Order: sequence, then C-alpha cells, then structure tokens
Amino acid sequence: MADDQLGQVLGGKWRIESLLGNGATSIVYLATDVTGGGKGALKLFHRELARHPKILKLLLAEARLVAAIDHPGTVKVLDDGLTADSAFIVFEVLVGESLDDLRQARGGRVPLGEMMPIGDAVMDALSAVHRAGVVHRDLKPANIHILVGGGVKLLDFGFAKLRGYTADAAQDVVGTASFMPPEQALGLTKKVDARSDVWSIGATLFFCLSGQSVHIGKHLDAMLLASAQVKPRSLADAAPELPSQVVAVVDRALLYPKAERWPDVAAMRTAWQAAHPHWLPPLPPPKFAADPTFLAESDLLEDEESHASEGALFDPRKDLFDSVKPRPQKPSRLPTKKKP
Repeated sequence: MADDQLGQVLGGKWRIESLLGNGATSIVYLATDVTGGGKGALKLFHRELARHPKILKLLLAEARLVAAIDHPGTVKVLDDGLTADSAFIVFEVLVGESLDDLRQARGGRVPLGEMMPIGDAVMDALSAVHRAGVVHRDLKPANIHILVGGGVKLLDFGFAKLRGYTADAAQDVVGTASFMPPEQALGLTKKVDARSDVWSIGATLFFCLSGQSVHIGKHLDAMLLASAQVKPRSLADAAPELPSQVVAVVDRALLYPKAERWPDVAAMRTAWQAAHPHWLPPLPPPKFAADPTFLAESDLLEDEESHASEGALFDPRKDLFDSVKPRPQKPSRLPTKKKP
C-alpha cells in the first residue's frame, strides 16, 4: 500500500509525495496541497480497518478531538477525509525528533537537566488536553515530538477519548503495554481518565531517565499482564543516582491505586518543578513557521510488531492494538491430602 499511493491525490487536494512512516494502524506520507502548495503529514489508515467500522470510527475521531484543543503543544490537524477504501487525516509537518529518538541519541537515557524542561512542557500541554475533556491514552516517548527551536508537540491521539464518552471499542485494550496504566491494561475503559495519563507520564519519565521500562517482560503478553497486575517498582531501583525528590514525583505517578496518584497533571507539574532546583527554564512554545522543505527522520509512526521474537527482551516502544483482555489470575491452590 505504501508505494501504490505515491502521486495519488486524496480528497481532491492532497498529492502524496513520499513515505514518512509505517505503523500498526496507518501509513504516514508527506503530501502537498495542490490547491495552495502547502505541505502536510497525511496519515492514511490501512485498508483492513475499513472492514471494522467501529475501529475506523474511533481512529477518525482523532481529528475532532485534537481540533478542540487550543494549545501550541498539540499537533494541528489540517484536514481529514474518506477514500474509496479507507480514510485519512492530515497534520502539520513537524521539524525535530521524537523524545525516543532523543533518548537513543543520548545513549539510551536523557540527562536529568535536559529531561526536566521537556517533562515540564509535556505536562503543560497535557493539562490543556485534559481541560478540553480529552484523555490521550497512548502517551509514550515516540508520541512526544521535540521541535527544532524549542517546544514540544503531543502526537497520535488515535486512541484518545472524550471524558464521559465510552468508545465504540470500549472493551478493547488499546495503547502501548510499557506505558499503559493498570486500569487500561485490564480493559476497564470506563475507569480510564486523566489520572491514567498521569501514570503514562510517569512511565515515560521513568523510561527516559533510566533507560528501562517500569515492568520487565520478554514479550508483549508478559508486559500486558505485568501492567495489569504487578505493582510498579521505584525509579530508584533503575536509576539510584537520581535525586530523591525527582524519584518521589515519578513514583507517585506510577502508584497502582489510581486514587493515590497525583490528582491531576497540574499538581504533578508543580511537584516536578520543585523537585530539582537547578533545572533549566521551561521550553518555550515554537515561535517559527516550520520549513516544509526540511524533514528530519519522521517518528510520527514507527514500524511495529505485535510480538517480539521469542527469547528477546520486549521493546517497550512497540504499539499494542489488540482486543486482548487479560483476566486477573486466581491464586493456585495446592492439592490437599485426603484424610485416611
């Protein structure tokens, strides 16, 4: 599907120029507006999704959700539409790199001094998302874009939902296992709210600062079950050199009982700002018009597999879009000897 779309004009407006990324639910292309000459990142959903109208409807709702959020830290939607056998959304073209790309460029861990302002900017943007009544549900380093010139953008609201709205795929488990809070991993969609995103921010900070995921597992199923049933370990276990105040902020975000986490992102952000007195000023919002002729390697979507190879460590950056519903396992009982 990637190559056969090149040169095609979708929606009577967007001519597909080149491939940017390929993911589990869609392919992202660089596209040109033939009516005005502007550029956009066009996300074309896989044709297979057209056979599942409920899922396609959930993904298409991304345009409506993001358009309702007025904040420089969220990616802007330019257009959306239908094709003969699928649907598409067009976003602004971003110049920069994902937080996960930055982490890898730093040798697997982002230094604390660099991570403090990034974390602050992410929490600022997410607070605006929550004020708009939207829960992201798929926060992770690959969905946080660090812009050239300063600022961050939250990407990929394809799994987002409006507060108080039960998605059509309500019983499906969606998200990324390593960054998924317990209630989401259990498929309890009605229990997923802003405090679930707080957990995902904590998991993102944990991963970027330590280079390790919160839970350790060899494959996707193990990670999913751990997210659903296992109490998270402390950031101090993975990065004992970090200041205790920073560890405390992240650890509280990752508490298993939702009611014991930070009550909202704003409260977590206040604690984050106070945790490290020497951190740099927050990243400013972008004050430039992105040059559409320049494109760094895009991480809007990355190549994903549902399972890691047998025996390999699970890659926490992989996406999960599956209807797996893990059930809490009852404790096993040892057989008792019959009395004579």
